[in-house]
Amino acid sequence: MTQSHAVSEPCILCGGKFQPYLGRVSDHVTGEHFVIVRCAGCGLGVTQPIPQDLAPYYRDYYGARHGFTAIFRAKQRLSLVHSKAQNKSGQSLLDVGCGEGTFLLTARDQGWKVSGTEINPAPARKSGLDVETDLAAFHGNRQFDAITMWHSLEHMRDPQELLRSIHGILKPDGWLFVAVPDAGGWQARTFGRDWLHLDVPRHLYHFNRRSLRLLHESCGFQVREEHHQELEYDVLGWSQSALNKIFPTRNLFFLQLMGKAEGTPSLERAANWLVGPLLSTIALPATWTGTACKHGGTLILASQKP
Repeated sequence: MTQSHAVSEPCILCGGKFQPYLGRVSDHVTGEHFVIVRCAGCGLGVTQPIPQDLAPYYRDYYGARHGFTAIFRAKQRLSLVHSKAQNKSGQSLLDVGCGEGTFLLTARDQGWKVSGTEINPAPARKSGLDVETDLAAFHGNRQFDAITMWHSLEHMRDPQELLRSIHGILKPDGWLFVAVPDAGGWQARTFGRDWLHLDVPRHLYHFNRRSLRLLHESCGFQVREEHHQELEYDVLGWSQSALNKIFPTRNLFFLQLMGKAEGTPSLERAANWLVGPLLSTIALPATWTGTACKHGGTLILASQKP
């Protein structure tokens, strides 16, 4: 598919037409290029083409993605959950796309009865967590007080089907928390194809405020609250995207923070270590301004099942 073509199917959320948006978006894992088309109606973006087999694009994807901030991020997310869902002893929480299970372990320590889903469940299971590979495993015998999706919805092949499935296993008045990169925010508009959080083709869908709300409402959820920041995501969204415009190796500073920058030229690694922290510091005012204006790098919706 080339940049001059748009997908012929109507938008799954509003029925609008898809139009070319970004061409030659590079995957930092394989070096392949993809296209992003966007709905003229609601702004939903879709990566094209969507590979039949996504496994090669997740090579070395798992492990240490949050580095030293993992515990901090898990506590911040749990604080948001507690601000809405009552933290009564024995309440149940499901984390869809739980990764290594850091958030679930933090919730379990705070009294939640936790479960998760993950394509590769082995790391989380090693920590003694109840993790399945598919949401279907919980249908028919389980309902949850709260369900979370921290930067996992954009990875799913059919987000509408997934949210409908989640609706079926969430208790009445239960809470759903979804965090995604904000494809309508200032970072996305500023950096275009160089924006860190495009992450094609692992990110199959690219949501803005309107499209994410439409998705929730179309699946029977009532949106109660919006948030517009996850500090590390937002700061790195500014600094690494700027670095992507300067240096040839994409996402190198981010990979260095995860300890996964082997094989890149030592001079380029050194330059990123010098410039990356400086840009991250400079990015702090832009991060807080974007949050205040509801145009941050991250979008979080807290919703309820009526």
